[in-house]
Amino acid sequence: MTSPAIPDTSPTHSGPSAAEYPRRIFVMDDSADLVESLAAGLELLGFATRTATTADAALCEMAAWVPHIAFLDLSMPSSSGVQVLQTARGEEWGRDVVMIAMTGWSSDSERKRALEAGFDVFLEKPFDLDELGALLKPFMQAHDRAGAAAPE
Repeated sequence: MTSPAIPDTSPTHSGPSAAEYPRRIFVMDDSADLVESLAAGLELLGFATRTATTADAALCEMAAWVPHIAFLDLSMPSSSGVQVLQTARGEEWGRDVVMIAMTGWSSDSERKRALEAGFDVFLEKPFDLDELGALLKPFMQAHDRAGAAAPE
């Protein structure tokens, strides 16, 4: 995995403070097995998760829940992760979500295209829990600092 670390920022969307909710991660992939196993791994790392296996369901769920981070599969049957990213970024709730592109078909051109489209991080499948922990550590620290500083 050669993706850059997640930017050390906290989401600034309106709504509850970081102290009121755990770290939220959304996962979209057309493989139900991958979605289930990734969500379970993220929960072991201390994240609250929600998932979808279609682009339409992903956009509805993300708009209602507003995750801090979203893992989006680039190759979906009816819509690409790039299309979901662009739709989400066009909404107020989606502007500050850290977007992570996932793909099993990695190439330099695919990585470049995803990052140019607006993804914050490019992640090649398969990946393991240790890789995820290292990738997400800067975000977890930023979220924890924001939660500690939030007024009661």
